[in-house]
Amino acid sequence: MRTCNGCRLKVMDDTMTCPLCHAVLSGFDGNRPESAYPDVDVNVHGYNFITRIFMFLSIVGGIAAVVTNYLAYDGVLWSVLAVASILYLWAGIAHSIRHHVNVASKILVQVLCASVLVVLVDLVLGYDGWSVNYLVPLLFGLANIAVLILLTINRLDWRNYLMYQLGIALLGFVPIILYLCGAVDRPLITMIATVISSLTLIGTMIFGERKVESELKRRFHF
Repeated sequence: MRTCNGCRLKVMDDTMTCPLCHAVLSGFDGNRPESAYPDVDVNVHGYNFITRIFMFLSIVGGIAAVVTNYLAYDGVLWSVLAVASILYLWAGIAHSIRHHVNVASKILVQVLCASVLVVLVDLVLGYDGWSVNYLVPLLFGLANIAVLILLTINRLDWRNYLMYQLGIALLGFVPIILYLCGAVDRPLITMIATVISSLTLIGTMIFGERKVESELKRRFHF
């Protein structure tokens, strides 16, 4: 058993440094103790092989959709939706399963990818405007609420969510900009999403006070 003289801590694991202060431990008797933690056996080769299989199938599926759509074209470019869906799955799932990425970042990426996908679906089907009138503002409104809940639950770790929350709140104003440009003609959901974004920004500035200002200065160096 080793001892950290600074922390007065006895360490039973197979390590040479203190887990708290990282100082070199004393009391090494020449025998290496068994590790206190189980070995994690990750089959990286198998995981990479499965990933390549799915990548190959995705490429084959995308090419098959394009060729089939070209040979049996009936006025609808549905192959664009097939390829976009495949890309969405790869981008969304790949980003979501990364353990070192926080939840707010995953929400932001999912909302952006889903917004692009629903707009593409609307365009391919003849564009009725349902994507920008309903789904896009709804997605940003829900994302604002989701990240706000994360900030409330993880108040001690708010810095990891702050910038994503501000980014999603600002993106929540995109539907109102589309409305002012004439792209949105049914503005109810857009108005609700804009109110949610406005309240989120105002609440962050009021309750965050100097913490928000100091974090913005630290991030952008101004």
